[in-house]
Amino acid sequence: MENVDTQLSLSGAIMRPVLKKERRNWILPEPLRAQPGLEAFSSVFRQILHGRGVTRQSQLDPWLETDLERAPDPFLLKDMSVACELIADAVNRGERIAVYGDYDADGVTACVTLARGLRAVGADVITYIPNRFTEGYGLNGEALHELHARGARLVITCDCGTNSVDVARGRPSGMRLIVTDHHEVGAERPPVDALVNPKQPDCPYPFDGLAACGVAYKLLVALEQRVFPGRLDPTLSLDAVALGTVADVVPLHGENRAIVRAGLQRLNEAPGSGCAALLAVAGISGPVTAEHLAFQLGPRINAAGRMEDAMLALQLLMSDNRETADPLAQRLQVQNAQRQQLTAEIVREAKAKVVELDNAAAVIVMGASSWPLGVLGLAASRLVEEFYRPTFIFNTEGEEWRGSARSIDGFHLVDCLQSCAPLLHRFGGHAMAAGLTVLANRFDDLKASLEAYTAFRLNGDAFSRPIRIEASAAFADLKPSLHQEIQLLAPFGVGNREPFLLSREVEVVRAEAFGVDRRHLRLQLRDRTASAEAIAFDRGATANHLPPGRRIDIVYAVQCERWDGLDRVRLHLRDLRPAVEPALLLATV
Repeated sequence: MENVDTQLSLSGAIMRPVLKKERRNWILPEPLRAQPGLEAFSSVFRQILHGRGVTRQSQLDPWLETDLERAPDPFLLKDMSVACELIADAVNRGERIAVYGDYDADGVTACVTLARGLRAVGADVITYIPNRFTEGYGLNGEALHELHARGARLVITCDCGTNSVDVARGRPSGMRLIVTDHHEVGAERPPVDALVNPKQPDCPYPFDGLAACGVAYKLLVALEQRVFPGRLDPTLSLDAVALGTVADVVPLHGENRAIVRAGLQRLNEAPGSGCAALLAVAGISGPVTAEHLAFQLGPRINAAGRMEDAMLALQLLMSDNRETADPLAQRLQVQNAQRQQLTAEIVREAKAKVVELDNAAAVIVMGASSWPLGVLGLAASRLVEEFYRPTFIFNTEGEEWRGSARSIDGFHLVDCLQSCAPLLHRFGGHAMAAGLTVLANRFDDLKASLEAYTAFRLNGDAFSRPIRIEASAAFADLKPSLHQEIQLLAPFGVGNREPFLLSREVEVVRAEAFGVDRRHLRLQLRDRTASAEAIAFDRGATANHLPPGRRIDIVYAVQCERWDGLDRVRLHLRDLRPAVEPALLLATV
Protein backbone atom coordinates (compact mmCIF):
# COMPACT_ATOMS: atom_id res chain seq x y z
CA MET A 1 0.00 0.00 0.00
CA GLU A 2 1.50 3.31 -1.03
CA ASN A 3 1.77 6.52 0.97
CA VAL A 4 1.25 4.99 4.39
CA ASP A 5 3.01 5.27 7.69
CA THR A 6 2.70 3.40 10.96
CA GLN A 7 2.31 5.67 13.93
CA LEU A 8 1.58 5.66 17.62
CA SER A 9 -0.91 8.46 18.11
CA LEU A 10 -4.26 9.40 19.58
CA SER A 11 -5.43 10.80 16.23
CA GLY A 12 -7.80 8.04 15.19
CA ALA A 13 -6.86 4.36 15.43
CA ILE A 14 -3.61 3.38 17.05
CA MET A 15 -0.66 1.54 15.49
CA ARG A 16 -2.35 1.02 12.14
CA PRO A 17 -1.48 1.97 8.59
CA VAL A 18 -2.85 5.46 7.98
CA LEU A 19 -2.65 7.95 5.19
CA LYS A 20 0.25 10.24 5.85
CA LYS A 21 -2.07 13.19 5.35
CA GLU A 22 -3.93 12.18 8.52
CA ARG A 23 -0.88 12.94 10.68
CA ARG A 24 -1.20 15.59 13.33
CA ASN A 25 1.22 18.45 13.21
CA TRP A 26 2.53 19.56 16.59
CA ILE A 27 3.31 23.26 16.56
CA LEU A 28 5.51 24.67 19.30
CA PRO A 29 5.56 28.25 20.61
CA GLU A 30 8.34 30.75 20.24
CA PRO A 31 10.90 30.94 23.04
CA LEU A 32 9.79 32.93 26.06
CA ARG A 33 11.04 36.50 26.31
CA ALA A 34 10.96 38.97 29.19
CA GLN A 35 7.47 39.84 30.50
CA PRO A 36 7.64 42.87 32.82
CA GLY A 37 5.11 42.76 35.63
CA LEU A 38 4.17 39.10 35.20
CA GLU A 39 6.88 37.61 37.41
CA ALA A 40 4.31 36.53 40.01
CA PHE A 41 3.02 33.85 37.65
CA SER A 42 4.64 30.49 36.98
CA SER A 43 7.00 30.14 34.04
CA VAL A 44 4.57 27.74 32.33
CA PHE A 45 1.70 30.22 32.54
CA ARG A 46 3.92 33.05 31.37
CA GLN A 47 4.77 30.95 28.32
CA ILE A 48 1.05 30.52 27.63
CA LEU A 49 0.49 34.26 27.97
CA HIS A 50 3.42 35.01 25.68
CA GLY A 51 1.93 32.83 22.95
CA ARG A 52 -1.30 34.84 23.23
CA GLY A 53 0.49 38.15 22.84
CA VAL A 54 0.41 39.02 26.54
CA THR A 55 3.83 40.30 27.58
CA ARG A 56 2.89 42.79 30.31
CA GLN A 57 0.26 43.19 33.02
CA SER A 58 -1.68 45.84 31.11
CA GLN A 59 -2.28 43.31 28.32
CA LEU A 60 -3.50 40.70 30.80
CA ASP A 61 -6.02 43.00 32.50
CA PRO A 62 -8.64 42.77 29.69
CA TRP A 63 -8.63 38.97 30.10
CA LEU A 64 -9.38 39.37 33.79
CA GLU A 65 -12.10 42.02 33.37
CA THR A 66 -15.17 40.09 32.25
CA ASP A 67 -17.86 42.13 34.00
CA LEU A 68 -20.99 42.52 31.87
CA GLU A 69 -21.49 45.93 33.45
CA ARG A 70 -18.64 47.08 31.21
CA ALA A 71 -20.21 45.67 28.04
CA PRO A 72 -20.86 48.08 25.18
CA ASP A 73 -24.01 50.20 25.14
CA PRO A 74 -26.79 48.11 23.50
CA PHE A 75 -28.01 51.19 21.65
CA LEU A 76 -24.83 51.14 19.57
CA LEU A 77 -26.51 48.26 17.73
CA LYS A 78 -28.08 49.70 14.61
CA ASP A 79 -31.91 49.89 14.80
CA MET A 80 -31.96 49.06 18.52
CA SER A 81 -33.82 52.27 19.36
CA VAL A 82 -36.40 51.56 16.66
CA ALA A 83 -36.87 47.98 17.92
CA CYS A 84 -37.43 49.21 21.47
CA GLU A 85 -40.00 51.78 20.31
CA LEU A 86 -41.90 49.14 18.33
CA ILE A 87 -41.96 46.75 21.29
CA ALA A 88 -43.00 49.49 23.72
CA ASP A 89 -45.84 50.49 21.41
CA ALA A 90 -47.06 46.90 21.06
CA VAL A 91 -46.96 46.29 24.81
CA ASN A 92 -48.74 49.54 25.59
CA ARG A 93 -51.45 48.76 23.03
CA GLY A 94 -51.88 45.22 24.35
CA GLU A 95 -51.03 43.78 20.95
CA ARG A 96 -49.91 40.19 20.60
CA ILE A 97 -46.19 39.71 19.93
CA ALA A 98 -44.82 36.57 18.26
CA VAL A 99 -41.22 35.55 18.91
CA TYR A 100 -40.01 33.46 15.97
CA GLY A 101 -36.94 31.32 16.70
CA ASP A 102 -34.87 28.61 15.07
CA TYR A 103 -34.53 24.91 15.76
CA ASP A 104 -30.92 24.88 17.00
CA ALA A 105 -29.73 25.68 20.52
CA ASP A 106 -28.90 29.29 19.66
CA GLY A 107 -32.30 29.94 18.11
CA VAL A 108 -34.13 28.19 20.94
CA THR A 109 -32.29 30.02 23.72
CA ALA A 110 -32.72 33.36 21.91
CA CYS A 111 -36.45 32.71 21.64
CA VAL A 112 -36.63 31.77 25.34
CA THR A 113 -34.69 34.88 26.33
CA LEU A 114 -36.99 37.29 24.49
CA ALA A 115 -40.25 35.51 25.32
CA ARG A 116 -39.54 35.33 29.05
CA GLY A 117 -38.32 38.91 29.17
CA LEU A 118 -41.35 40.27 27.35
CA ARG A 119 -43.78 38.28 29.47
CA ALA A 120 -42.12 39.74 32.56
CA VAL A 121 -43.35 43.20 31.51
CA GLY A 122 -46.86 41.95 30.81
CA ALA A 123 -46.64 41.46 27.05
CA ASP A 124 -48.99 39.07 25.27
CA VAL A 125 -46.40 36.72 23.75
CA ILE A 126 -46.63 33.60 21.61
CA THR A 127 -43.65 31.62 20.33
CA TYR A 128 -42.95 29.82 17.08
CA ILE A 129 -40.08 27.63 15.91
CA PRO A 130 -40.17 26.12 12.41
CA ASN A 131 -39.88 22.37 12.03
CA ARG A 132 -36.58 21.28 10.50
CA PHE A 133 -38.18 18.55 8.39
CA THR A 134 -41.37 20.17 7.12
CA GLU A 135 -40.39 23.86 6.99
CA GLY A 136 -36.62 24.08 7.04
CA TYR A 137 -34.51 26.97 8.27
CA GLY A 138 -35.62 30.57 8.56
CA LEU A 139 -38.68 32.69 8.05
CA ASN A 140 -41.41 31.25 5.88
CA GLY A 141 -44.49 32.95 4.54
CA GLU A 142 -46.98 30.33 5.69
CA ALA A 143 -45.78 30.69 9.27
CA LEU A 144 -46.11 34.48 9.20
CA HIS A 145 -49.67 34.20 7.89
CA GLU A 146 -50.47 31.63 10.58
CA LEU A 147 -49.10 33.94 13.27
CA HIS A 148 -51.12 36.82 11.84
CA ALA A 149 -54.24 34.65 12.00
CA ARG A 150 -53.44 33.97 15.66
CA GLY A 151 -53.47 37.69 16.34
CA ALA A 152 -49.79 38.59 16.17
CA ARG A 153 -49.21 42.11 14.88
CA LEU A 154 -45.52 42.33 15.79
CA VAL A 155 -43.11 39.49 15.00
CA ILE A 156 -39.58 39.41 16.42
CA THR A 157 -37.25 36.88 14.83
CA CYS A 158 -34.33 35.22 16.59
CA ASP A 159 -31.40 33.70 14.69
CA CYS A 160 -33.04 34.16 11.29
CA GLY A 161 -34.53 36.71 8.93
CA THR A 162 -31.48 38.68 7.81
CA ASN A 163 -31.65 37.27 4.30
CA SER A 164 -35.39 36.56 4.09
CA VAL A 165 -36.00 39.42 1.67
CA ASP A 166 -38.88 37.91 -0.29
CA VAL A 167 -40.62 36.49 2.79
CA ALA A 168 -40.42 39.83 4.60
CA ARG A 169 -41.77 41.61 1.54
CA GLY A 170 -44.73 39.23 1.32
CA ARG A 171 -45.73 39.30 4.99
CA PRO A 172 -49.36 40.04 5.89
CA SER A 173 -50.48 43.63 5.65
CA GLY A 174 -50.18 45.49 8.94
CA MET A 175 -47.64 43.07 10.44
CA ARG A 176 -44.55 44.79 11.83
CA LEU A 177 -41.32 42.79 11.72
CA ILE A 178 -38.18 43.08 13.85
CA VAL A 179 -35.26 40.87 12.87
CA THR A 180 -32.68 40.00 15.54
CA ASP A 181 -29.93 37.89 14.06
CA HIS A 182 -26.18 37.39 13.74
CA HIS A 183 -25.79 35.91 10.26
CA GLU A 184 -23.93 37.60 7.43
CA VAL A 185 -26.00 40.14 5.53
CA GLY A 186 -26.63 39.54 1.83
CA ALA A 187 -26.65 42.03 -1.00
CA GLU A 188 -30.12 43.35 -0.13
CA ARG A 189 -31.33 44.48 3.26
CA PRO A 190 -34.65 42.83 4.12
CA PRO A 191 -37.62 45.23 4.08
CA VAL A 192 -38.28 45.03 7.82
CA ASP A 193 -39.12 47.63 10.45
CA ALA A 194 -35.91 47.03 12.40
CA LEU A 195 -32.83 44.90 11.75
CA VAL A 196 -30.75 44.31 14.88
CA ASN A 197 -27.66 42.47 13.69
CA PRO A 198 -24.08 43.42 14.61
CA LYS A 199 -22.86 42.16 11.24
CA GLN A 200 -24.94 44.56 9.14
CA PRO A 201 -23.19 47.42 7.32
CA ASP A 202 -22.80 50.72 9.19
CA CYS A 203 -23.48 49.11 12.57
CA PRO A 204 -21.20 50.89 15.07
CA TYR A 205 -21.40 48.16 17.70
CA PRO A 206 -17.78 47.27 18.56
CA PHE A 207 -18.24 43.48 18.79
CA ASP A 208 -19.80 41.54 15.91
CA GLY A 209 -19.27 38.04 17.34
CA LEU A 210 -22.47 37.77 19.38
CA ALA A 211 -24.62 34.67 18.96
CA ALA A 212 -28.31 35.21 18.26
CA CYS A 213 -29.09 34.62 21.93
CA GLY A 214 -26.52 37.29 22.75
CA VAL A 215 -28.32 39.74 20.46
CA ALA A 216 -31.61 38.83 22.17
CA TYR A 217 -30.00 39.48 25.55
CA LYS A 218 -28.79 42.90 24.38
CA LEU A 219 -32.36 43.72 23.31
CA LEU A 220 -33.58 42.92 26.82
CA VAL A 221 -30.83 45.08 28.31
CA ALA A 222 -31.89 47.95 26.05
CA LEU A 223 -35.56 47.50 26.97
CA GLU A 224 -34.75 47.49 30.68
CA GLN A 225 -32.62 50.63 30.37
CA ARG A 226 -34.97 52.78 28.31
CA VAL A 227 -38.49 51.32 28.20
CA PHE A 228 -39.19 49.13 31.24
CA PRO A 229 -36.74 50.20 33.99
CA GLY A 230 -37.02 47.95 37.02
CA ARG A 231 -39.65 45.73 35.38
CA LEU A 232 -37.43 43.02 33.92
CA ASP A 233 -34.10 41.49 34.82
CA PRO A 234 -32.07 40.40 31.76
CA THR A 235 -29.61 38.49 33.94
CA LEU A 236 -32.29 35.89 34.72
CA SER A 237 -31.80 34.53 31.19
CA LEU A 238 -28.01 34.36 31.30
CA ASP A 239 -28.00 30.60 31.95
CA ALA A 240 -29.83 30.05 28.64
CA VAL A 241 -27.78 32.72 26.84
CA ALA A 242 -24.51 31.10 27.93
CA LEU A 243 -25.80 27.71 26.76
CA GLY A 244 -26.77 29.05 23.34
CA THR A 245 -23.53 31.00 22.95
CA VAL A 246 -21.32 27.98 23.59
CA ALA A 247 -23.52 25.60 21.58
CA ASP A 248 -23.40 27.88 18.53
CA VAL A 249 -19.58 27.77 18.54
CA VAL A 250 -19.11 31.53 18.29
CA PRO A 251 -15.72 32.94 19.37
CA LEU A 252 -15.34 32.93 23.15
CA HIS A 253 -13.60 36.25 23.50
CA GLY A 254 -14.75 39.78 24.16
CA GLU A 255 -18.36 40.13 25.24
CA ASN A 256 -19.12 36.46 24.56
CA ARG A 257 -16.59 35.46 27.19
CA ALA A 258 -18.22 37.80 29.69
CA ILE A 259 -21.67 36.42 28.85
CA VAL A 260 -20.56 32.81 29.30
CA ARG A 261 -18.75 33.57 32.56
CA ALA A 262 -21.83 35.26 33.98
CA GLY A 263 -24.08 32.49 32.67
CA LEU A 264 -21.92 29.78 34.21
CA GLN A 265 -22.09 31.59 37.53
CA ARG A 266 -25.88 31.56 37.31
CA LEU A 267 -25.93 27.88 36.29
CA ASN A 268 -23.82 27.05 39.33
CA GLU A 269 -25.75 29.22 41.79
CA ALA A 270 -29.38 29.59 40.68
CA PRO A 271 -30.22 27.95 37.35
CA GLY A 272 -33.70 28.23 35.91
CA SER A 273 -35.98 25.23 36.25
CA GLY A 274 -35.37 24.05 32.69
CA CYS A 275 -31.59 24.25 32.93
CA ALA A 276 -31.66 22.61 36.37
CA ALA A 277 -33.67 19.69 34.98
CA LEU A 278 -31.27 19.42 32.06
CA LEU A 279 -28.28 19.32 34.41
CA ALA A 280 -29.98 16.56 36.39
CA VAL A 281 -30.65 14.24 33.44
CA ALA A 282 -27.11 14.85 32.17
CA GLY A 283 -25.74 13.74 35.54
CA ILE A 284 -23.84 16.98 36.16
CA SER A 285 -23.56 17.60 39.89
CA GLY A 286 -20.22 19.41 40.24
CA PRO A 287 -19.26 22.86 38.99
CA VAL A 288 -20.75 23.51 35.54
CA THR A 289 -18.16 24.45 32.90
CA ALA A 290 -18.23 25.62 29.30
CA GLU A 291 -17.27 22.07 28.34
CA HIS A 292 -20.50 20.81 29.92
CA LEU A 293 -22.46 23.29 27.82
CA ALA A 294 -20.67 22.30 24.63
CA PHE A 295 -20.75 18.53 24.98
CA GLN A 296 -23.66 17.68 27.26
CA LEU A 297 -26.33 20.36 27.54
CA GLY A 298 -26.07 21.83 24.04
CA PRO A 299 -26.44 18.46 22.27
CA ARG A 300 -29.52 17.67 24.35
CA ILE A 301 -31.20 20.95 23.38
CA ASN A 302 -30.27 20.35 19.74
CA ALA A 303 -31.60 16.78 19.88
CA ALA A 304 -35.19 18.03 19.95
CA GLY A 305 -34.92 19.79 16.60
CA ARG A 306 -32.84 17.01 15.09
CA MET A 307 -35.15 14.17 16.07
CA GLU A 308 -38.66 15.66 16.18
CA ASP A 309 -39.53 19.26 17.02
CA ALA A 310 -37.50 21.97 18.77
CA MET A 311 -40.63 23.18 20.57
CA LEU A 312 -39.90 20.49 23.17
CA ALA A 313 -36.60 22.20 24.04
CA LEU A 314 -38.33 25.58 24.09
CA GLN A 315 -41.00 24.30 26.48
CA LEU A 316 -38.31 22.90 28.76
CA LEU A 317 -36.35 26.15 29.00
CA MET A 318 -39.56 28.17 29.42
CA SER A 319 -40.63 26.01 32.38
CA ASP A 320 -41.14 27.81 35.69
CA ASN A 321 -40.97 24.75 37.96
CA ARG A 322 -39.29 21.36 38.15
CA GLU A 323 -42.60 19.50 38.10
CA THR A 324 -43.09 20.69 34.54
CA ALA A 325 -39.44 20.67 33.54
CA ASP A 326 -38.35 17.21 34.71
CA PRO A 327 -40.62 15.14 32.38
CA LEU A 328 -39.62 17.35 29.44
CA ALA A 329 -35.95 16.87 30.26
CA GLN A 330 -36.48 13.11 30.38
CA ARG A 331 -38.02 13.22 26.90
CA LEU A 332 -35.01 15.18 25.66
CA GLN A 333 -32.74 12.60 27.25
CA VAL A 334 -34.45 9.84 25.25
CA GLN A 335 -34.21 11.84 22.03
CA ASN A 336 -30.55 12.54 22.67
CA ALA A 337 -29.85 8.82 23.08
CA GLN A 338 -31.65 8.16 19.80
CA ARG A 339 -29.62 10.93 18.16
CA GLN A 340 -26.38 9.38 19.39
CA GLN A 341 -27.37 5.95 18.08
CA LEU A 342 -28.36 7.23 14.64
CA THR A 343 -25.20 9.30 14.34
CA ALA A 344 -23.04 6.31 15.27
CA GLU A 345 -24.80 4.16 12.65
CA ILE A 346 -24.19 6.71 9.89
CA VAL A 347 -20.55 7.11 10.88
CA ARG A 348 -20.03 3.35 10.97
CA GLU A 349 -21.57 2.90 7.51
CA ALA A 350 -19.68 5.87 6.06
CA LYS A 351 -16.34 4.71 7.45
CA ALA A 352 -16.93 1.29 5.90
CA LYS A 353 -17.55 2.96 2.55
CA VAL A 354 -14.35 4.98 2.82
CA VAL A 355 -12.35 1.84 3.61
CA GLU A 356 -14.07 -0.09 0.81
CA LEU A 357 -13.19 2.63 -1.67
CA ASP A 358 -9.67 2.93 -0.24
CA ASN A 359 -10.51 6.59 -0.48
CA ALA A 360 -7.44 8.81 -0.55
CA ALA A 361 -9.35 11.68 -2.18
CA ALA A 362 -9.17 15.18 -0.76
CA VAL A 363 -12.88 15.16 0.07
CA ILE A 364 -15.53 12.71 1.29
CA VAL A 365 -18.81 12.83 -0.66
CA MET A 366 -21.41 10.12 -0.05
CA GLY A 367 -24.98 9.46 0.95
CA ALA A 368 -27.70 6.92 1.68
CA SER A 369 -31.48 6.96 1.71
CA SER A 370 -31.51 5.64 5.28
CA TRP A 371 -29.42 8.46 6.74
CA PRO A 372 -31.75 10.80 8.70
CA LEU A 373 -31.60 14.49 7.84
CA GLY A 374 -31.49 15.64 11.44
CA VAL A 375 -28.13 14.07 12.26
CA LEU A 376 -26.25 14.48 8.96
CA GLY A 377 -24.28 17.44 10.27
CA LEU A 378 -23.21 15.57 13.39
CA ALA A 379 -22.11 12.57 11.35
CA ALA A 380 -20.17 14.82 8.97
CA SER A 381 -18.36 16.36 11.94
CA ARG A 382 -17.43 12.91 13.24
CA LEU A 383 -16.06 11.94 9.83
CA VAL A 384 -13.98 15.11 9.68
CA GLU A 385 -12.61 14.23 13.10
CA GLU A 386 -11.74 10.72 11.88
CA PHE A 387 -10.32 11.47 8.43
CA TYR A 388 -9.66 15.23 8.49
CA ARG A 389 -11.16 15.85 5.08
CA PRO A 390 -13.94 18.23 4.00
CA THR A 391 -17.02 16.03 4.20
CA PHE A 392 -20.36 16.18 2.37
CA ILE A 393 -23.00 13.60 3.28
CA PHE A 394 -26.55 13.33 1.97
CA ASN A 395 -29.93 11.79 2.50
CA THR A 396 -30.58 10.31 -0.96
CA GLU A 397 -34.32 9.79 -0.68
CA GLY A 398 -36.54 11.26 -3.40
CA GLU A 399 -35.58 13.56 -6.25
CA GLU A 400 -34.01 16.27 -4.09
CA TRP A 401 -31.06 15.10 -2.01
CA ARG A 402 -30.38 17.21 1.07
CA GLY A 403 -26.94 17.21 2.60
CA SER A 404 -24.69 18.67 5.29
CA ALA A 405 -21.07 19.65 4.94
CA ARG A 406 -18.30 20.18 7.48
CA SER A 407 -14.82 21.47 6.76
CA ILE A 408 -11.23 21.62 7.97
CA ASP A 409 -9.06 24.63 8.75
CA GLY A 410 -8.30 26.73 5.70
CA PHE A 411 -11.08 25.39 3.45
CA HIS A 412 -14.10 27.70 3.07
CA LEU A 413 -17.23 25.69 2.35
CA VAL A 414 -19.32 28.53 0.94
CA ASP A 415 -16.56 29.45 -1.51
CA CYS A 416 -16.45 25.80 -2.55
CA LEU A 417 -20.21 25.56 -2.98
CA GLN A 418 -20.29 28.83 -4.89
CA SER A 419 -17.96 27.25 -7.43
CA CYS A 420 -20.49 24.42 -7.82
CA ALA A 421 -23.57 26.65 -7.73
CA PRO A 422 -24.89 25.69 -11.20
CA LEU A 423 -25.16 22.08 -10.00
CA LEU A 424 -26.95 22.90 -6.76
CA HIS A 425 -30.63 23.45 -6.10
CA ARG A 426 -29.81 25.62 -3.07
CA PHE A 427 -27.12 26.00 -0.41
CA GLY A 428 -26.08 28.17 2.52
CA GLY A 429 -23.78 28.27 5.50
CA HIS A 430 -20.37 29.57 6.45
CA ALA A 431 -16.71 28.60 6.31
CA MET A 432 -16.88 25.46 8.44
CA ALA A 433 -20.48 24.23 8.10
CA ALA A 434 -23.05 24.31 5.32
CA GLY A 435 -26.28 22.79 4.09
CA LEU A 436 -27.05 22.02 0.47
CA THR A 437 -29.63 20.41 -1.80
CA VAL A 438 -28.91 18.75 -5.13
CA LEU A 439 -31.22 17.06 -7.62
CA ALA A 440 -30.59 13.32 -7.74
CA ASN A 441 -29.66 13.34 -11.42
CA ARG A 442 -26.92 15.91 -10.78
CA PHE A 443 -25.27 14.23 -7.80
CA ASP A 444 -22.52 12.48 -9.76
CA ASP A 445 -21.59 15.74 -11.46
CA LEU A 446 -21.55 17.51 -8.10
CA LYS A 447 -19.32 14.82 -6.58
CA ALA A 448 -16.85 15.15 -9.45
CA SER A 449 -16.88 18.94 -9.14
CA LEU A 450 -16.26 18.82 -5.37
CA GLU A 451 -13.39 16.39 -5.82
CA ALA A 452 -11.80 18.56 -8.50
CA TYR A 453 -12.18 21.75 -6.46
CA THR A 454 -10.71 20.29 -3.27
CA ALA A 455 -7.85 18.60 -5.12
CA PHE A 456 -6.93 21.98 -6.61
CA ARG A 457 -7.34 23.97 -3.38
CA LEU A 458 -5.76 21.62 -0.84
CA ASN A 459 -2.20 20.34 -0.77
CA GLY A 460 -0.64 17.71 1.45
CA ASP A 461 0.07 20.10 4.32
CA ALA A 462 -3.63 20.93 4.60
CA PHE A 463 -4.36 17.41 5.83
CA SER A 464 -2.05 17.62 8.83
CA ARG A 465 -4.33 18.54 11.68
CA PRO A 466 -2.49 21.22 13.68
CA ILE A 467 -2.13 20.88 17.43
CA ARG A 468 -0.88 24.18 18.81
CA ILE A 469 1.22 23.65 21.91
CA GLU A 470 1.48 26.67 24.18
CA ALA A 471 4.16 25.60 26.66
CA SER A 472 6.50 22.79 27.66
CA ALA A 473 6.29 21.52 31.21
CA ALA A 474 7.92 19.04 33.54
CA PHE A 475 5.56 17.06 35.75
CA ALA A 476 6.86 18.96 38.80
CA ASP A 477 5.37 22.11 37.24
CA LEU A 478 1.87 20.62 37.13
CA LYS A 479 0.45 21.91 40.40
CA PRO A 480 -3.10 22.98 41.31
CA SER A 481 -1.79 26.54 41.32
CA LEU A 482 -0.97 26.22 37.60
CA HIS A 483 -4.52 25.05 36.93
CA GLN A 484 -5.81 28.09 38.82
CA GLU A 485 -3.66 30.36 36.67
CA ILE A 486 -4.91 28.75 33.46
CA GLN A 487 -8.51 29.18 34.62
CA LEU A 488 -7.98 32.95 34.58
CA LEU A 489 -8.28 32.64 30.79
CA ALA A 490 -11.50 30.56 30.90
CA PRO A 491 -14.11 29.87 29.62
CA PHE A 492 -12.49 28.11 26.69
CA GLY A 493 -13.86 27.51 23.23
CA VAL A 494 -13.54 28.74 19.67
CA GLY A 495 -11.25 31.78 19.58
CA ASN A 496 -10.06 31.10 23.12
CA ARG A 497 -8.68 27.59 23.07
CA GLU A 498 -7.78 25.63 26.16
CA PRO A 499 -3.98 25.65 26.50
CA PHE A 500 -2.20 22.46 25.46
CA LEU A 501 1.11 21.61 27.11
CA LEU A 502 3.93 19.30 26.04
CA SER A 503 5.98 16.93 28.16
CA ARG A 504 8.78 14.93 26.55
CA GLU A 505 10.57 11.69 27.39
CA VAL A 506 7.75 10.53 29.66
CA GLU A 507 7.90 6.93 30.87
CA VAL A 508 4.79 4.73 30.92
CA VAL A 509 4.41 3.09 34.34
CA ARG A 510 1.01 1.52 33.68
CA ALA A 511 -1.59 1.73 30.92
CA GLU A 512 -5.13 0.42 31.30
CA ALA A 513 -8.50 0.64 29.58
CA PHE A 514 -11.45 1.61 31.77
CA GLY A 515 -15.11 2.57 31.66
CA VAL A 516 -18.06 1.04 29.83
CA ASP A 517 -16.75 -1.40 27.21
CA ARG A 518 -13.25 -0.35 28.34
CA ARG A 519 -13.51 2.59 25.94
CA HIS A 520 -11.22 5.02 27.74
CA LEU A 521 -7.50 5.09 28.49
CA ARG A 522 -5.82 5.75 31.84
CA LEU A 523 -2.05 6.14 32.13
CA GLN A 524 0.30 6.32 35.08
CA LEU A 525 3.35 8.26 33.93
CA ARG A 526 6.56 9.68 35.30
CA ASP A 527 9.34 11.94 34.12
CA ARG A 528 12.59 12.97 35.76
CA THR A 529 10.80 15.26 38.22
CA ALA A 530 7.51 13.65 39.32
CA SER A 531 4.63 11.28 38.48
CA ALA A 532 1.27 12.07 36.89
CA GLU A 533 -2.00 10.45 35.87
CA ALA A 534 -3.45 10.99 32.40
CA ILE A 535 -6.68 9.98 30.69
CA ALA A 536 -7.87 9.94 27.08
CA PHE A 537 -11.51 9.36 26.18
CA ASP A 538 -12.49 6.79 23.53
CA ARG A 539 -8.89 5.57 23.26
CA GLY A 540 -8.98 2.44 25.41
CA ALA A 541 -7.46 0.27 22.66
CA THR A 542 -4.24 2.25 22.94
CA ALA A 543 -3.43 0.56 26.25
CA ASN A 544 -2.29 -2.56 24.37
CA HIS A 545 0.47 -0.55 22.67
CA LEU A 546 1.89 1.16 25.74
CA PRO A 547 3.90 -1.39 27.75
CA PRO A 548 5.60 -0.33 30.99
CA GLY A 549 8.88 1.41 30.33
CA ARG A 550 7.93 2.82 26.94
CA ARG A 551 8.91 6.46 26.53
CA ILE A 552 6.54 8.87 24.84
CA ASP A 553 5.99 12.58 24.22
CA ILE A 554 2.53 13.77 25.24
CA VAL A 555 0.29 16.78 24.55
CA TYR A 556 -2.40 17.46 27.13
CA ALA A 557 -4.67 19.91 28.91
CA VAL A 558 -4.33 20.38 32.65
CA GLN A 559 -7.34 19.43 34.77
CA CYS A 560 -7.81 19.51 38.52
CA GLU A 561 -10.10 17.42 40.70
CA ARG A 562 -10.69 17.15 44.44
CA TRP A 563 -10.12 13.85 46.24
CA ASP A 564 -10.45 13.47 50.01
CA GLY A 565 -10.35 17.23 50.42
CA LEU A 566 -7.19 17.67 48.35
CA ASP A 567 -6.81 19.14 44.87
CA ARG A 568 -5.05 16.81 42.44
CA VAL A 569 -3.88 17.52 38.90
CA ARG A 570 -4.81 15.11 36.13
CA LEU A 571 -3.82 15.34 32.48
CA HIS A 572 -6.36 15.13 29.64
CA LEU A 573 -4.37 13.68 26.75
CA ARG A 574 -4.82 15.20 23.30
CA ASP A 575 -2.08 13.31 21.45
CA LEU A 576 1.05 11.26 21.99
CA ARG A 577 4.04 10.04 20.02
CA PRO A 578 7.03 7.81 20.60
CA ALA A 579 9.81 9.81 22.22
CA VAL A 580 12.09 8.89 19.30
CA GLU A 581 10.09 11.11 16.90
CA PRO A 582 12.18 13.59 14.90
CA ALA A 583 12.41 17.20 16.03
CA LEU A 584 9.06 18.95 16.10
CA LEU A 585 8.06 21.78 13.85
CA LEU A 586 8.88 25.17 15.35
CA ALA A 587 6.35 27.89 14.71
CA THR A 588 4.49 30.70 16.36
CA VAL A 589 1.30 29.68 18.11
